Amino acid sequence: MATYQISIRVRSGNQEWHSCGGSILNEEYVLTAAHCIYETDMKDMSIVVGTHTIDKGGDRYKIKKLIPHEEYSDPLDIGIIQIEGKIKYSDKIQPIELLKEMAPVGKKCLLTGWGYTDYDRSTVPNNLQMLEFETISNDDCTKQLKRSPYPDLVPVDAGQLCVKRPNNKGACHGDSGGPLVIQDDKNKTLQIGVVSWGVSCAKEYPDVFASVHGYYDWIQNKMK
Repeated sequence: MATYQISIRVRSGNQEWHSCGGSILNEEYVLTAAHCIYETDMKDMSIVVGTHTIDKGGDRYKIKKLIPHEEYSDPLDIGIIQIEGKIKYSDKIQPIELLKEMAPVGKKCLLTGWGYTDYDRSTVPNNLQMLEFETISNDDCTKQLKRSPYPDLVPVDAGQLCVKRPNNKGACHGDSGGPLVIQDDKNKTLQIGVVSWGVSCAKEYPDVFASVHGYYDWIQNKMK
């Protein structure tokens, strides 16, 4: 299972909820979407690793620093979080490696997250959900999204990656920042994308991710 998956929790008063997903880069840093951490108060946030259920389990870490991309805007949506202390690895908690080159087109990939399973009813799952997609080309993606309600958000650029969804399923609120992964020829799991945006929840358009390849250097530089 997804040992690299994390949950970003937000607290207000005595209530707490899962707000976004993310992935473990190393003992100190977590990768997520910029919109999950932009103008938020890290005092009200924490990171939970090592569990596939929201209501129990896992290890919790406080946040030392939120680092959304300096040029964060609608299409440019990547960020990292530095935690306090160091993440303790185990068989349930492991980092994920990033794919350096462009993700291949027409390749099966997997998304994990706790986003809404029913958009109309705002149903939030307790168990981590998994969904298989297929990568498509940015040109194909741009053509399809031009017809969407958000034509001003295209063309998708080299910093983005698109996938074809299964019918009536897709990324939704709460999945943001979560990891899209593939298996390479040696069966190694590599992260290729971070959930960014879509035409709300399982409509007939591709889902759009920030491309790990597109921001590879930025991510490496911020972790120094």
